[in-house]
Amino acid sequence: MSLKFDSAKKLRKEKTKHKVESWEEYEQREETFLKERLQSKEPTISAQVRITGGKAKNFHIDIPRTTRPLTDRMKVRIFDLLREDIYKKTVLDLYAGAGSFGLEALSRGAKEATFVDASKQAFQVINSNVAHAGFLPEATVVKSKVEEYLQKKIKEGDTFEVIFMDPPYKLYNTKRVFKMQQVINNTSLLLPGVQDRKTKKFKGVLIVKHPRRYPIDNLNLEYIKKVETYEFGLNSISFFIVK
Repeated sequence: MSLKFDSAKKLRKEKTKHKVESWEEYEQREETFLKERLQSKEPTISAQVRITGGKAKNFHIDIPRTTRPLTDRMKVRIFDLLREDIYKKTVLDLYAGAGSFGLEALSRGAKEATFVDASKQAFQVINSNVAHAGFLPEATVVKSKVEEYLQKKIKEGDTFEVIFMDPPYKLYNTKRVFKMQQVINNTSLLLPGVQDRKTKKFKGVLIVKHPRRYPIDNLNLEYIKKVETYEFGLNSISFFIVK
């Protein structure tokens, strides 16, 4: 992996390249969502985000009403780190929501992307986004609970080289960390380097979006190790590679 660290100065430069109102607007939406989620209120985020790079750059992505969007700022950082490691790779977008990560990956040269979400609304929105962005041949959209999908793919022996997951906040219960631990461990079984420990090819990367204060370092992960975490307001993005 490249995983090149880009300075805050470069991020500020990136900010001016995209015709959006401000990164702060997206951070504010995230904070609003989190506060309302913690108060058990219906989230009220209604927004669009963009594909930030590649052949579909600046394409507007529709966001389901109850989905907290993966912000443009997060995507810029993630894909600046991945760089050429996304090219011609197979991508899995779990708890896909609007499909923002998978669409960004396809735009930047991924070979194919699979989107998985149990929500009927998310399923419809992802299909619409995929069609309007022009990625129908490279995309597979699956309406399924992630846990059931993982069990199916583990049995079939399928692999994905780049996996992104943005689980619902109910999984981030600090008193029941075994649930999140199980999901991450099961997901890691789909990485090529876990299924074939001797492979000399790209072993895969798992990227997890989680609350900043969640004790992700305390999880007992069998096959992968964390290499870096980046903070974005109340949220963080952590990168894991095969041990």
